[in-house]
Amino acid sequence: MKNVTKKTILTSLLIVCATAVAKTDTAATLQQLKVNEENAKANLKQYETNADISQKNIAAVDEAIKQVRSQRQQLTSNAQNLDKNRATLDKMKAKLMEYKKDEIAQAAKEEGQIQQLRKVLETLEANKMKREQNVQTYDQKIAEVEKEKLDWDSQKTVFSSLKAELDKKEQTAAAERLRWVERRNGYQSEANKWSKEAKVAEETRVKFHKLKD
Repeated sequence: MKNVTKKTILTSLLIVCATAVAKTDTAATLQQLKVNEENAKANLKQYETNADISQKNIAAVDEAIKQVRSQRQQLTSNAQNLDKNRATLDKMKAKLMEYKKDEIAQAAKEEGQIQQLRKVLETLEANKMKREQNVQTYDQKIAEVEKEKLDWDSQKTVFSSLKAELDKKEQTAAAERLRWVERRNGYQSEANKWSKEAKVAEETRVKFHKLKD
């Protein structure tokens, strides 16, 4: 609607100038038309520049989103590996518990044999001490496994926190991209408008120049 109004004003101005050319300062009018044309072209260039900047910013944001998504995918894969490693540690602990149980049972059995077999008491006592050492070793290994499980759980919590942060970054980047797209569309619309304005101004100046001649 604004473009139509401006075109009507310019057309009316052309008619008035044509009918009153003998009474109007044609040089001043022609100069004003040139100024109008230059302003319209300057506006066109500015909005085209703004539209180009917006497009570059959109491309940059798209690349940032791509990187965030790649990092999130890698984080998810690492979290899955953590679950697998924890399951492996649980199986290892179960085996160690079985070994410990066997050693304790064997130690008890051999304690009874000590009472019955005095001749092999020294050997059995040595076996008993060795097996007790084994129990302690397995207890230590079990404690280490439990500690490592806690470490994996802690890392999993960190991964969850990082994933949440990446999700938030992607949302922010997506919102920023939308803003730049809206700006780009606005600038492009203004560029189209001023392109038409520049064309009309140029045509008006040419017509007026011809009437003057």
